Amino acid sequence: MRISKILLLTTLIVYILEGCQWGKKTPDVSEVKVNFELKSFYEQLFSIPSEEVDTHINELQNEYGKYFNAYCEGVIRIGSPTSPHFSENLLKFLTYKPNLEVLDTCKTVFTPKRKEILYKDLLQAFKFYRYYYPEREIPDVYLHISGFNESMVVDSGWVSVSVEKYLGRDCIFYEWLATPKYLRNQMEPERVVPDVMRAIAMTEYAYNDSTNDLISQMIYHGKILHFVEHTIPDIADTLLFGFTEKQMKWCKKNEALMWASIVEHKHLFSSDQMLIRKYVGPAPFTSFFGQESPGQTGRYLGYKILESWIEEHPEKTFRDMMDLTDPHSILREAKYRP
Repeated sequence: MRISKILLLTTLIVYILEGCQWGKKTPDVSEVKVNFELKSFYEQLFSIPSEEVDTHINELQNEYGKYFNAYCEGVIRIGSPTSPHFSENLLKFLTYKPNLEVLDTCKTVFTPKRKEILYKDLLQAFKFYRYYYPEREIPDVYLHISGFNESMVVDSGWVSVSVEKYLGRDCIFYEWLATPKYLRNQMEPERVVPDVMRAIAMTEYAYNDSTNDLISQMIYHGKILHFVEHTIPDIADTLLFGFTEKQMKWCKKNEALMWASIVEHKHLFSSDQMLIRKYVGPAPFTSFFGQESPGQTGRYLGYKILESWIEEHPEKTFRDMMDLTDPHSILREAKYRP
């Protein structure tokens, strides 16, 4: 009898927890087909013997096409492969001692096993992306070294990730570069896939600044978070929002107080860009809410507003929500009351 009660209670708890996911069901994507390549471009590039740079440039152009041009011109900024001094500039980049030190660390962190896991995680995320966006092309994913310039570069057929931005929060390079601690916390290898999907989302849904007030920014970033969550359904909330466990608990506990403060101070429809950045921009904390709060709490609240909108419109789909263009209407229709 006692065992039966325990089983009943366990079943009830599971049911309640599942029901708290606001009716959201994870689709079965096991039969969804996607094809893409994950290429360690940086390893191929740095494996070129210094005396053979000239002969390998054409090979790289033939294999990588426009990507090679974009990387050289836009990421490491050494000019076009057709420029007179290109091979000389490329050789300097490939033999620059700090770059070689970064290369060694990247190889240590992004081992063959980790890249195998990365491929599987990308494959799963791309399956969900194709499920929701069957008409979209699945991009290839390249791994590059940028000299700490770019974290992510996106084009129509590829996404390129700067691996030296994901070497772990304790990586000595970030200390040498005086990277703030709150930014280092996001520089973990586990962030690669969420950041790839976030980059795709921001390309798919460019921000419309025709009404550039706080609520517009909050809802825009909230939509991007929902996109990432829908393409990585099992993502931990700390990874989704970029919060620590302590910060996550703080946000859940203080959601209503944060919202009340924004409304009370009449910040919601402010177009003051400095004020907006304090709510949605990267920061160690949100200055309006005190040092225990994380930065970017405005994005968290934007996510919650859209969560409320979904609850109010159970007949609508994920893409219906993503295709909404009027943030003020979204706010009214969400009936958000934390």
